[in-house]
Amino acid sequence: MVKQIRLKQLLTGVGLCGMLTACNFAIQTPTPTPEPSLTPTITLTATASATPTITPSPTTMMTPTPSHTPTITVTPSPIPPPTATPYPAMNFANDQWTTVEVSSEISSGLSSPWFSILSVNERTGTEDLLTPIPSSEQATLYLIDPFSGQREKILEVPASTETRIYWAPDGNKLVYFLEAAVLDDGTRVGGLYLLNLSLGISLRLFDLPSLSPRGVAGHQPVWSPDSSQFAVVLPTAYDTDIFLVSADGSSVQNVTAHGAYDLWPAWSPDGRRLAFVSDREDCPTWAPDEPQSCSVLESAAPTQGNLFVLDVETGNVRRITDQKLDSPPKWLSNLQIGFTTGLSDPLAAESKIWVANTQSGTLREVSDIDGSLNLGAAWSPGGLQVIYHRATDPAGILLKDSNGNLIASTDEYTFSRFGFAADWSPQGDYVAFAGKNGQCPYGLIVMHSDMAVVSGPSNMPLACDPSYSPGGRWLAYAGITFQPGVDDGRLDLYVAEASGYSARRLTGTLRGEIRLIGWVGPAS
Repeated sequence: MVKQIRLKQLLTGVGLCGMLTACNFAIQTPTPTPEPSLTPTITLTATASATPTITPSPTTMMTPTPSHTPTITVTPSPIPPPTATPYPAMNFANDQWTTVEVSSEISSGLSSPWFSILSVNERTGTEDLLTPIPSSEQATLYLIDPFSGQREKILEVPASTETRIYWAPDGNKLVYFLEAAVLDDGTRVGGLYLLNLSLGISLRLFDLPSLSPRGVAGHQPVWSPDSSQFAVVLPTAYDTDIFLVSADGSSVQNVTAHGAYDLWPAWSPDGRRLAFVSDREDCPTWAPDEPQSCSVLESAAPTQGNLFVLDVETGNVRRITDQKLDSPPKWLSNLQIGFTTGLSDPLAAESKIWVANTQSGTLREVSDIDGSLNLGAAWSPGGLQVIYHRATDPAGILLKDSNGNLIASTDEYTFSRFGFAADWSPQGDYVAFAGKNGQCPYGLIVMHSDMAVVSGPSNMPLACDPSYSPGGRWLAYAGITFQPGVDDGRLDLYVAEASGYSARRLTGTLRGEIRLIGWVGPAS
């Protein structure tokens, strides 16, 4: 049972600050004001009274002090303003504390990987399960054990959250985004929230209008491999910077603090470095009246930049390549980063796949035909091989090594533009591919690392978005089954053996739209 508690009771009875690591802020006791629950399973408690302001300094650590009153950031227009217009200060909110009750099996920590899904607009209150009208515009977040099919409810959020839920690798915490809204009592909610499952407490970190800072798409919070912190891009006065937020929400650090746009952070496998994209080589600053400012030349945020790597411990930043990136980079190993260029324009006719060595700075193109559209690149563990979809003639699925040498290819399967998804098993012995974005023309296809077919699409439902579990014991995917009067062609979660065989549907008893979030927890 979720209990309403006052902030004073939370601090004295539960001893929250004693449990949160590095929690050194004192909180005044405000006059209690009841707030309505965001969802049936979450009860708003009280608003913390400390809101420090993020200072663009690589060493500034932000913790609340009792002498400030929480600041509500004015939400700007969704359309990014001209860069010469300063963005409102992005404050660390630290408010809207709620309690969430989960089973002890979940709160004590996962010992093996579970799969996370959202069931949207669950039709539990209607007599006719075939009705397209849901009883509420809500989504329920679940964890599902792939072995037993056991399902545990975690959280309820508005359906508008979509899939903007980001689990830490250890499965003990997550951050999620809520669209701005006003509750019945006038309380303004929305922004980026943190949920600690061990403590059963959620709080708002930032009153953000979106996860696309200044309108630059493709951003999301990214957890470090050890789950101790996450990186997020936030707008500053005239640009964007990368911030690190501790797992307990007690500190926020600006680790780039540059006058340029810093975008799309990605953690190295060892957690020591962050790769990111920045336009600092072309635009040292966007602040007006500063020397070499780009604010007099451009009015819109940049959508590309060079690849840089930040040493998190020392703060040292190095440029890796002169090649411009217009999409997030991906670490293939502690020495190699892969990326695809030409993706910022959804109507582009050409894109290229690259691999860069962070130590030597060398850059190789893996895709080999100029003018071709190469999409959905999925790299094997260690970056030794890549499989991708060439969407222009000659179309097909290609498998290459990291030097760009062709290993194998097939033109048997035809996918739509941006409709191909693939994933490798952690050992690199299997690669599974299927459709994406609801475009699922085939069943699940699993091949060996030489593209020899292990299991094909026959006798399986149409499939999308394959994903191997940590450790490689399980293969999850979204399957579409057509049973008139029962499923109506909706997506369901299926889990199979690593080879793709022995698939089981794990969400057949749910009556909402199913959205896959991903694997959570350690390898089994």
